[in-house]
This record gives sequence, structure tokens and C-alpha cells, in this order.
Amino acid sequence: MQDLEMGVIEITKRIISIIEKDETLQNVTVRGEISNFKLSGPHAYFSLKEEDYLLNCVMFNAIYRHPHEIKEGTVVKATGSVRIYAKRGTYQFYAEDIQEGMDYGELYRKLEELKLKLKREGIFDKPKKPIPSFPKRIAVVSSKTSAAFHDVVKTINKRYPLATILLFHTSVQGKDAFLEIVKALDAADRSDADVVLLVRGGGSIEDLWNFNEESVVKKIYGMKKPVITGVGHEIDTTLVDYVADKRAPTPTGAAEYATPDLQELTKHMNVIFSNIVKKFDQDLDQKTYHLMNLKKRLDFLSPVNQTTLKGEKVDEAFLKVKRALENILKEKRSIFLRVGDALAHSKVVRTTEIIPERLYTKMDTLKRITVNSMSSKSSIVEKAFLSLSIHDPYEPLKRGYAIISKGDHHVKSVEELRKEDKIKLELFDGKILSEVLEIDKNGK
Repeated sequence: MQDLEMGVIEITKRIISIIEKDETLQNVTVRGEISNFKLSGPHAYFSLKEEDYLLNCVMFNAIYRHPHEIKEGTVVKATGSVRIYAKRGTYQFYAEDIQEGMDYGELYRKLEELKLKLKREGIFDKPKKPIPSFPKRIAVVSSKTSAAFHDVVKTINKRYPLATILLFHTSVQGKDAFLEIVKALDAADRSDADVVLLVRGGGSIEDLWNFNEESVVKKIYGMKKPVITGVGHEIDTTLVDYVADKRAPTPTGAAEYATPDLQELTKHMNVIFSNIVKKFDQDLDQKTYHLMNLKKRLDFLSPVNQTTLKGEKVDEAFLKVKRALENILKEKRSIFLRVGDALAHSKVVRTTEIIPERLYTKMDTLKRITVNSMSSKSSIVEKAFLSLSIHDPYEPLKRGYAIISKGDHHVKSVEELRKEDKIKLELFDGKILSEVLEIDKNGK
């Protein structure tokens, strides 16, 4: 890759363009300790210091903008923008306004003392209320003009547009803002909201101090509705975070904790529905297979099928008897022929007369056995058909009886019928649709 070559002017202009496009650097309040302060005519030149970091600053017409004396080492908040001083190749902060800040060391000590006091009172041990999974109404306690409120609205509309947002406007910064915050929280708790969001953007400990006030903390402690706090940035922690039912790192995070993601929920529901359909298909296939097996068994065990099988067995027995008789006759004939042939050459006439007589006797006996066997098999078949005929539910219809049905089931008793019921009478040669006009439960 070839190295990019630029002139000093070009690269300086590029740096200026990058800084000027960053809106945050064009209107920002910087907190720090005054260092190296000096006046040059009406202009002031100084540095803002924090630990080992230093930011060079300039304030044009300072004696007019800030007539009060600015002392070395004072903690201030300077509002302005960051720009590049091209002639020296340095960046510096151009201050438009300077306000004296508080002693942050004193604020931190005060915060720790209040935190310890509330902890001893058991305020932070309050059981956490559950956050509703699908809130219908979400109360937002914040400033209506703040970026935090707009971030919350944007996030909720994106994730869960089914919810209604209720704004309870309050100042979130200033000396007495905590009084407004308490009133807004009270109104939100009395509303029909399902959950309350207390949100504010980031800032210094001084900017966020209203969320450390004892009255605000105790108000959240006594609220009936679950509260989610999203005050400051991820590194900021205020006392309301300890007593809230859920603490979010940012206002956007609070909105995310309060709502389900509808898109993810839809995907999850589609997977569940797909699994249900798949399980239903599997169960249906299994039930169908089971019903087919039952049908095969019923078909096999039906009277008609059993009669057919009995008939087939009788036919098979008859054929076996017939074949056996034919074989016996064939064998006897062969014997008869051999004996007759032998007798033709024999001189014993009496023997010749006796053998045919015995043979004819055997033949009569065999014939009688065959006829009896056939008669017995025929009797079995007739009994089988007779039994089938007796158990045939439609056989009585030929004798003038009828099958009465109501809906999809047969009527067995008058107790099952009511006047004006529609019934169906099934006769031997057709069906009749009728209506019940009268019921005589005592009649025969």
C-alpha cells in the first residue's frame, strides 16, 4: 500500500474538518480546575486541569463576559467549543461562559454520608418488585426537551410499539429540581402505568445531584409501581439506583429493560409454532397408522370375513377329501385290475368270486364315508351362515322393524328424545326423515 502524501495545510484542514463535524465538541461544557490564568487586554488565557490532564483555553472579551474575578485553583464549568489554532498547530477550548463549580470533594463526602444513613435505615434492602414482561403503559419521568427522553421514546417505538408512553415532565437539573422530580414520580405512581422510568443524560456529580437527594430516594422507596432508573452514563451511579427495582446504565438501557423486543419475540413465537405443527403432524401420522392397523384387525375379525374364511377352509377340506377318494379309487382299481388279471389265469373259481364281492363292499363303505363327511361339512357351513344371518343388524328390517337415529347416534330409549326432535328411520329398503310429535313413556 502506497503511503498517502499531504501538505501541512491539507492535513491541518482535514483535522479542522473532523473536529468541526463533531457536534459534541461544538457545544460542550467542560469541568475542571483553573490553572495558569492570565489576562491579555480584554481576553483571558488559562488552562482547565483535572488530575494529570490539561486543556488549553481562551475566552475573548473575558472582562465583559465574566466581570467577576476568576481565581487560580477554582473549580469551574466552562461552556464553549473545541477548535484548531492553525498557526500554532494546536487545539484549544474557546470558552463562551464560565461558571464557578462546587467543591467536588465536599460533594462526595456528603454523598457517602447520606448513602450510609439510608443504608442503616434499611432503605436499600427493599425487596425488588418484578418488572412486567409486556407493559401496556410506560410512565417516563424526565424533561420533555431532553435527549434522554427522546432516546427512550425511540427505543420503545422500535422494540415494542404496542406500549403507550406517558410523559411526566420535570426539570432534571437545577437547585430545586428534586422537588419537581418527587411530584412527577408521585403522579406517575398514581397513574395507570405498569412501570415507571426515571431517566436523565450524563453529567457531573453536581449535575446529577438531584438524584442523590434523600426525598427522591425515599419517594422511590415508597412507590407501588416498579421503577427502572437510567440516570447518567454507564459509569455514573446515583442513590436512586440503589433503591430502584432495576438499574439501567443509560436511558436507552432503561427502555430496553422495560420492553420486550417484538422482532425477537416474533421469531421465538414462529419457532414455537413450527414445533407445535411438527409435533401435531407426527401425532397425526401415528394416530393414522394406529387406526389403519385397527381397521385391518376389524376387517379380519368381521363376521363376513370370518364366514368367508370358514367357507374357504370347507372348500379346502372338500378338495382334500375328493383328492384322497380319487387316490383310493385309483389304487383300488389298480389292485382290482391286477387281481382280475391274476384270476384270469387261476383255476380257483371260488376265490375269483369272493374277491370282487369284497371289493364292492369296500367301495360301498368308502362311498358312504365320503357322503357323510360332505354332509357334515355342508352342515357346518349352513350353521355359520345361519349364525351370521341372526347377528346381522339389518336382518330384522326385512320383518318390518326400523333403526331410529338422532343426529349421529342410534336411539335406544325414549328418554333420549324430546318433542319436535328431528329423527331418521332406517327401513329395509330406504330411509325416512321424521319429527317427534308426542312421547308416551308409559306405553308399550
